[in-house]
Order: sequence, then structure tokens, then C-alpha cells
Amino acid sequence: MKIFFCLRRVLRFIIRGLPAGVSQETDKRPMAASIPEYPWFGVVDGDGIEQGDIFEKCPVFLPPDTLAVTAEGKPANADFTWQERDLIVMSQSCDLVKGREKLDEIVFCAVWIRSEMTDQPLARVEILEDARKGRLPNVHLIAPSICAGFEREVRIVDFRRVYSLPVQYVRNRATLSKRLRLLPPYREHLSQSFARFFMRVGLPIDIPPFTGKNK
Repeated sequence: MKIFFCLRRVLRFIIRGLPAGVSQETDKRPMAASIPEYPWFGVVDGDGIEQGDIFEKCPVFLPPDTLAVTAEGKPANADFTWQERDLIVMSQSCDLVKGREKLDEIVFCAVWIRSEMTDQPLARVEILEDARKGRLPNVHLIAPSICAGFEREVRIVDFRRVYSLPVQYVRNRATLSKRLRLLPPYREHLSQSFARFFMRVGLPIDIPPFTGKNK
């Protein structure tokens, strides 16, 4: 008899897809209810800086194209211009621990909002979709922010525009206001894309495409 009841329980599990003792009402719950959410952003303040922190309207300094250099290789006096740009921290968080910094300057990449790309290829939906799928190595998309007070549209990280600013300057600026921070695993995904952009290798002779006679 015990064997009979055990077999019946096993058959009920297979046929109904439910373990013994679980009601049909439990089975009707949406599958998504058991899937944890992974928020893209958090809102932080203070001078603790991590990879993925976004500093909006941060000044970057641009040397003039005609910057002269002396015979000794030293630049002559020149006027630098500056612009306000949205930047995202690309330096590793472990190198930015306060009091134990392993660098003097923080590396940033420029961040553009989608609506700014009106006269760029990324204004086209099909090109933006290629970027979303990771087919454009020079850019990386991050999702819109729905954080209260920090609602933002889709943004494009531009790996071709890299800047650096002194650590202490950035810490001082970080204390002025709150900011968005890109959270794991999206932060690591961004870092991976950045590394992939710089590690590209162009081959002198590539394998021919597998089309036509080369199939």
C-alpha cells in the first residue's frame, strides 16, 4: 500500500506539474512574481565614488587645436576652453576607495541623452537597435531612469570621448548634490563593453565571408 501511495503522488506531480500539497491557486500566480527585479540605478550622495556614477553638467577642459609646442617639447602658454558634459565614471571602484586610492585622476566617458542625437546616425531607430544589441563597439546604451527626482531618458555612453579629472576635485563636486549610480550587473556590463572597445584587433588578412562560393 505504501508503494501504491508513493506512485500515486509521483504521478500527480508529473501530470499536474505540482508537488503534493500545493494548491491550484498557488499555481495560478504569475511566473514574474517569483523573478527578482534588478534596478538599473540608485541615487547616492557624499564623496564616495564608484564606477558607474553619473556626474551631470561636469566641466571638461579642452586644449586648443593650435596648441604650440616649443623645441624642447614643452607646450607654450595657451587658453583652454571648457564645456559642461554629462560624464560616467569608468575607473574601477576598487581604485577609488577613499584614503586608499590607487590613482590620481578618475577616468570618465561622455554620456549623451537620446534626444541630443538628432543629427547623428544614432537618431535612427535601426542604428539605435544595433547599439542596444552591442553591434556598435564605440557606444553603449543604458536604460531610462525612473528614480524619483532623477527621471532620465535612454542614454548613450560614448567610448570615443574619454576624460580625466583629479580625484579630489571629483570628491568635492560629489558633495554638492545627489547623483545617479549605475548598479550591478549593468555596471559590469558597461565595463565589459568599454574593455571590448579598446581590445579590438584588426587582422591584416581575415577569413573570407561564408557567402556564395565560400560556403
